Amino acid sequence: MTKNIPLILVLAFICSASHAEQGSQSHESIGEAVKEYIAQNINLPGEYEVTLIPLDSRLNLPQCAEPLEAFKATNIIKAGRMTVGVRCNTEKKWSIFTSAVIKSYQMVVVLSQTVRRGEIVTRQHLAIEKRDVSNLRDDFVTEIEPVENKQASRQLDAGSILSFRHLVEPKLVKRGDKVIITTTRADLSIRMNGVAMMDGIKGQLISVKNQSSGRIVNATVIEPGLVAVKY
Repeated sequence: MTKNIPLILVLAFICSASHAEQGSQSHESIGEAVKEYIAQNINLPGEYEVTLIPLDSRLNLPQCAEPLEAFKATNIIKAGRMTVGVRCNTEKKWSIFTSAVIKSYQMVVVLSQTVRRGEIVTRQHLAIEKRDVSNLRDDFVTEIEPVENKQASRQLDAGSILSFRHLVEPKLVKRGDKVIITTTRADLSIRMNGVAMMDGIKGQLISVKNQSSGRIVNATVIEPGLVAVKY
């Protein structure tokens, strides 16, 4: 038994040396393969940030003699948590699946002060800031001009990101308002007094009562207190 010890030690040394020569695939290299894959396939506006979920420290994979290949069922990369596979395509094949979290950042319109329901949103209420939009719908606002002077459909708290669904067109005319009815025939322009029979936003066709004749006509809202009839 004693005579076999040197041979066992030699074999153990050879196996150890062989394993050391072969080496193990570093977790950092696997992470780099994932990041490179994401960078090549991502199509998000603005900036993004990738956070890799650490691999199990006990994971020990053979060193791949070729560049690692990252893959996914589809090449569509979206914000949020995702799974990316990494594989070695040499004779000693192996593959694993890793997780990553992608955050998307964009310059968006936010409320610099609270706006009450029904209040008109002005430029003084708004600001542009870079925010994480990873978990938002696609209807968040990125420019001030399209939403300036719109009406809040709900209370909007200071610091919140503005969404188009939070806004409606303001009612320029309300039921019972006195309005001027205008109409143009050839070169003749006529103005009459009327009363709005319903609320209306700009460009909306509403019912208006002519105060002189008592006739109800359909008129288009032009601005507060002014509607137009086409003949």
